[in-house]
Amino acid sequence: MFGETEPKKPGGAWKIAAKVIVTVTILAVIFRKNDWAALGREFQNADLVWMTAAFLCMGLGLVGTSVRWDYLLKVQDIDLPVFKVWIINMIGIFFNQFLLGSTGGDVVKVLYIAKQAPRRKARAMLSVIMDRVLGLLAMLLVIALFLPLELKRLEGNHETRLILLALGVVTAMILLGGLGVWFVPVQRLPRFCHRLWEKVPQRQVIAAVYEGFHAHGKAARPTLLALLWTVITVSAVLSTGYLISRAMHLDIGYPQMTMLFAIILCAISLPVSLSGHGVREGMFILLFNVFSVTRDGQPVGNETALACSIIFFGLNLAWGLLGGLVYLGYSHKLGTVSEPA
Repeated sequence: MFGETEPKKPGGAWKIAAKVIVTVTILAVIFRKNDWAALGREFQNADLVWMTAAFLCMGLGLVGTSVRWDYLLKVQDIDLPVFKVWIINMIGIFFNQFLLGSTGGDVVKVLYIAKQAPRRKARAMLSVIMDRVLGLLAMLLVIALFLPLELKRLEGNHETRLILLALGVVTAMILLGGLGVWFVPVQRLPRFCHRLWEKVPQRQVIAAVYEGFHAHGKAARPTLLALLWTVITVSAVLSTGYLISRAMHLDIGYPQMTMLFAIILCAISLPVSLSGHGVREGMFILLFNVFSVTRDGQPVGNETALACSIIFFGLNLAWGLLGGLVYLGYSHKLGTVSEPA
């Protein structure tokens, strides 16, 4: 449908196999000691009104990511109707759910945009990367804002200390990398860097991405609007976690659940397991214990944490299936757009 694609990188199958092994191992350990009857009661007692609200709130977040991505595309001189961007984004959500790995949908989104704007493939790829990075940085910022309120609780657990350290390293790498690309003039790099650059394969793609990154400095309005929609989107996504907690009748406030959910979303974005499966369930159980989550004043068990994790996955899956319907109805009706030379 999209023409020829680049050959798979050597070792890609081994990476997928390793993730499958990690995922299956974690899930086996988690569910081996699970009380299935108690887990079933969790679902039976869930409030459908709050569940529906969580589903709609997640949909609002998907609309927000579409609008944000639309502005990021405009920075790269790729101008599409926002409804068409939403269509492509929903198709990406579908493939994220049903392809191996959590970035399969991102690849599909790039391919669709590349079909729309053939001369801006690298810029399209950059827009998707920037969309991911903005979302992740916003989640990390939320964690940093709420961290002082829960620092003692999180520092008292070895696993959460390691998780916070890993997230801190990721944040530093993103910020230092971005600042380096933005402020370090290419012309002033040592000569050996220029000689090395001449030997880099596909360097024209890297150069296009570099130019696209700096295009944000010349497109302040769409960049600022993308940042604004990042705030709206992240607020909607994190509110989904709180609405799930309300559906499960949990005694947890919005700030606590927001931080808990933000840590989980950041953790599952790390390429540890297959689409975050296993890590998501393990993080819910760990953080429910660390935050001492209760219901009617009584501590909840692991089954409650698992139920929340499964509900969150189910909501994602439902929106992915809706994305599949969008794919069947609209994927072959996407035209081309005019683009600058």
